[in-house]
Amino acid sequence: MGINAGRLRHKVTICRYIEADDGLGGTVNKLAPLRTVYAEMRPTRGREYLEYFKEQHELTYKCTMRYQKDLRETDVLMFKGRQFLIASNINVLEIGYYQEVICTERREKSRQEAEDYGGV
Repeated sequence: MGINAGRLRHKVTICRYIEADDGLGGTVNKLAPLRTVYAEMRPTRGREYLEYFKEQHELTYKCTMRYQKDLRETDVLMFKGRQFLIASNINVLEIGYYQEVICTERREKSRQEAEDYGGV
C-alpha cells in the first residue's frame, strides 16, 4: 500500500500568512513561502455561477502529496504562478502516509501576494 512516486511530478509551494512589519510600527499579514513539495495536481471540476450580477469561474483541484502534519486550511498552495485556496485536507486511510488536499482556484480574484515563492 502506498503512493506511486511517479505520480508526484509537480512542484507545489506551500505558503502561509505571517505577520510582518509594515514600516510604520504596525503589522500586516503577508503570504510567505513555507516549503516546496512534490505533488500531483489534478482538476476535478469547474463551476460557473453568478454572484451579485457578475460571472465567476471557480476551478476545483485535488492535490495529492506526501503527508504534511503541519498543513493548515488557511495555507495557500502555489503552482505555476497560480494560487489555490485549501478547502479541505484529507489524511487518506488515517495512516499519515499521504494526503489529498481539495483546493479551489478563482481566476478573477487571484492576487499576487507572495513575492519570493520560487517561480514554481
